[in-house]
Amino acid sequence: MKKVHLKSAIPIYIAAAVWLLAGLVFPKLLMKLPGLIGTIVVSVAGYAVGSKLFPGRDITVEEKIQTGDAQLDKDIADGRARLERLKAANAEIPHPGITSDLDRMTKAGEQIFRELGRDPKKVTLVRRFMNYYLPTAEKLMEQYKLLSAAEVKGENIQSAMQRIESSMGMIADAFTKCADNLFKDDEMDIDAEIQVMKTMLTGDSLLENAANDIRSVAKNQESAPAEENKDEGEREIKLTLGGH
Repeated sequence: MKKVHLKSAIPIYIAAAVWLLAGLVFPKLLMKLPGLIGTIVVSVAGYAVGSKLFPGRDITVEEKIQTGDAQLDKDIADGRARLERLKAANAEIPHPGITSDLDRMTKAGEQIFRELGRDPKKVTLVRRFMNYYLPTAEKLMEQYKLLSAAEVKGENIQSAMQRIESSMGMIADAFTKCADNLFKDDEMDIDAEIQVMKTMLTGDSLLENAANDIRSVAKNQESAPAEENKDEGEREIKLTLGGH
């Protein structure tokens, strides 16, 4: 995602209004060089003041994902278009539960597509998400909007709406799980890197706690046989005394 600054059109309108007023009120001034220069100065000043008062706004837009695979790029673009339609449906459906679930779906979906942009090979892990889960979620939302628009909601319509409402949480969970599965291998790689780092730090005596833990385990293992021998000796003494 990236930020884009949208300039306001109002400063341009202010500058144009200066010329319009000058032409209507003082048309003869524009025919002379001093009047023309004065109008230019006033219009530029109006534009500058307008730019200060109306600076525009920043918006966040999704960057186009390019993987180098034309078909995958198309699939990702189609998938993101479906997510946009889910966002639009979310704005039209006044249902707190569905709103929450759709928020989860769209966030998980964007995470999936961004990760595919980073590592296109992971597409095999989310093919079913792209080809079935996402299109089905979009279809259900379109059906829900159609049912919601019905002026008379009989038993069949109400039942269908309730089934869709109850299924949204399940679908949102599936989206979240699909997004999380993309990072399963990364988690294993991280664990392996951490373990290697601990081993190296311990070997270089740079990880005191780990070194102490290793020495403590070794010491306990060395003392264990002595404790066992001591216990056996005490049992032999007790048995001898008891027998005597």
